[in-house]
Amino acid sequence: MIETISGWLQGVLLPGFGTLLLAAALGLVRRYVGKIEDERLRQLILELVQAAEQIYGPGNGEAKRRYVVEKLRETGRGKVDRNKLEAAVYSLSEF
Repeated sequence: MIETISGWLQGVLLPGFGTLLLAAALGLVRRYVGKIEDERLRQLILELVQAAEQIYGPGNGEAKRRYVVEKLRETGRGKVDRNKLEAAVYSLSEF
C-alpha cells in the first residue's frame, strides 16, 4: 500500500511540481529580459534626445522629435510611446 502511494507520488506529483517550477523560472527570466530591454531602450532614447538637442539647439521641438523617431526606426525599434520620449526630454532638462 505504501509502495503504491509512493509510486503514485513519484509518478504524478513530482513531474507536475517540476513543471510548475520550470514555468515559474521561465516567467522570471522573461521579466528580467524585458527589464533589460526596457533599460536599453530608455538609454537609447536619452542618447538620441541629447543628440537632437545638440543638432537643433533650443526650440525646434517638433524637428527634434522627428529626428529621434526616425533614428529609432533606423535601429529597428519601430513605434515608441511618446511618453517615453517626453520622459527622456524631462530627464535631460534636470541636468
